[in-house]
Amino acid sequence: MTDGPIRAGVLGASGYGGAGLVERLVRHPGVTLAAIGSRAYLGKPLAASWPHLAGLRSDLRFQDSDDVIAASDVVFCATPHGATAPLVAQALAAGKRVVDLSADFRLSAAAYEEWYGHPHPHPELLPEARYGLVELHRHELPGARIVASPGCNATAASLAVAPLAAAGLLGEVAIANVLTGVSGAGRSPSGPMHFSEMAENARPYKPAGTHRHTAEIEAVGGRVRAALARGDAKRLLTHAPFQPVLVAFTPHIVPMNRGIIATVATRPLDWGDRAPTTETVLGLVTDYYAGDPLVDVGPELPQTKAVAGSDRASLSAHVDGRTGQVLVFCAIDNLGKGAAGQAVQGFNVAFGFAETTALSLTGAWP
Repeated sequence: MTDGPIRAGVLGASGYGGAGLVERLVRHPGVTLAAIGSRAYLGKPLAASWPHLAGLRSDLRFQDSDDVIAASDVVFCATPHGATAPLVAQALAAGKRVVDLSADFRLSAAAYEEWYGHPHPHPELLPEARYGLVELHRHELPGARIVASPGCNATAASLAVAPLAAAGLLGEVAIANVLTGVSGAGRSPSGPMHFSEMAENARPYKPAGTHRHTAEIEAVGGRVRAALARGDAKRLLTHAPFQPVLVAFTPHIVPMNRGIIATVATRPLDWGDRAPTTETVLGLVTDYYAGDPLVDVGPELPQTKAVAGSDRASLSAHVDGRTGQVLVFCAIDNLGKGAAGQAVQGFNVAFGFAETTALSLTGAWP
């Protein structure tokens, strides 16, 4: 950790993820929020985009990316994939460190091109990145120059997949179904997200094999298996070789503002001498996340309301003895543990702060 407060800048601060970053970084005791960036609100005060943050910092005005990078020691990028990698390259060249909420540094160059449809803009920087799912990559984040913060859907599904992979309970295919709130689509308006089309409606989108977060979920499962072979199923390595697991991932958008709940189901290939019970699988998940301050595991089935406004993940498990299916459930706030909270959690570990600094362990109820 450096001497004195770390100067942080936020690019894309007029998006939902950016607002969450501003809120957390302003209350971080080791950080000075030095600058915020947005092309849409350039020159305007913070409250012009976010009236609910008007009382935090009346002096903050949106600046261009050059000024934000120049003013900062660490740059948080809540900007679109493809457009972010050049900003990361600029920041690193200026001697800054980066926490990236986009997809630009989560995958290998080959996987990025496969899932995003074009070559990676800066493949030479990929070795600098560390995947920012802290519960699984905590040991390799300190000092990281690029923290690649995971996607929201990928986070919920990956937290459910990982303990199954560690226990050898993943079958040939894992089925991951996710319900996600409308804010996961971002702040830019689109026809299907209008109130009149979204209210009293629910629909799947980008079904199995087409959603880009699939690659992250499959990579987490593969990394767990590779780590298990090395002797520790929780010390995952971003760039170590691995064989992806096979996940059929389908998200469904539902008419709620925020929240994600994932159900991961799989039928183990070999039950062994004794089929697992709900109690044994729940114990495996509990043990896997023991000591992780932002993960709660219990017998009660998780619900999005319990984590809304928080930076926690809530998990549970169930075994269907009739069909032989093992299920793990995970609920998160897509804007908390799925975005800004996770990014600040990764920053805290990378810079030597206590992991939960400036994060919320409680949600808002009702």
